[in-house]
Amino acid sequence: MNEYKGPCDLHIHSNFSDSDADIESIFNYAKEKNMRCLAITDHDTVSGLSKALSLSRSLNMEFIEGIEFSAQHRNSEVHILGYFINSTNEKLIDQLAVIKDLRKERILIMADKLNGLGLSVDKDEFLSRLTNTVATRLHLALYLVEKNQVRSLKEVFGKFLSPGRPAYQSRLKHSVKDVVRMIKDVGGLTFIAHPHMLIDQSWVQEFIGFGLDGLEVSYPGMSEARSSMYSNIATKHNLLKSGGSDAHGSYKAYTSIGCVDVPYQWVQEMKNRLASVELA
Repeated sequence: MNEYKGPCDLHIHSNFSDSDADIESIFNYAKEKNMRCLAITDHDTVSGLSKALSLSRSLNMEFIEGIEFSAQHRNSEVHILGYFINSTNEKLIDQLAVIKDLRKERILIMADKLNGLGLSVDKDEFLSRLTNTVATRLHLALYLVEKNQVRSLKEVFGKFLSPGRPAYQSRLKHSVKDVVRMIKDVGGLTFIAHPHMLIDQSWVQEFIGFGLDGLEVSYPGMSEARSSMYSNIATKHNLLKSGGSDAHGSYKAYTSIGCVDVPYQWVQEMKNRLASVELA
């Protein structure tokens, strides 16, 4: 078999962040779809990666330890993917613990804003539901839908929880440059997640100057023109390419594991880049 063939998905979320899919169901689904390589990239947490590594061995499926960091750039939220990280690094774990606390504070500020707008969020009840997960806007949106205070997730984000809306709160610890350094410090590779969603496309060039390793060029809903543009930017700057479904279980019904084209060649090129760094 040609080593460069085989479907991959390098952007998947589990119920350790803002998906309702557990690690085992993710792997079982991927196995049914004959996926060759997966990366779980939960928001600001590595809590699910030890179980994922165990399942990847038992199912004989290649797995990449990943994460999706939330960073702040000019009062806007930017997501950076990290691949091949050392998820047991104590410094990383300590940083993630701080981020988890900040995320909780941020969500509670948004809950207060929602209450001030006439909605009703019982903060103690809401927090009791989070257990092992990191707090995200999606959890808050789901709470409001469940309590029949809004009709849909789209309505919550459209009216209240998106940037520029009255209940949104930007409260992120790290800049993009900080996140790039943090991922590299634990042996990882750094990529801009869904760059077509950046509010200013000139930021792509700016972030490349921070030492990024690559761009996510295959993503649900990304146009062929955009994908081609980012691929050309990657080639011009000797960057790597990544992609994935950004699957969130049933919370994002329009996407599912393996729904976009991510060739194994991109994974191999990541490995080659890491090997060249080690030899340098």
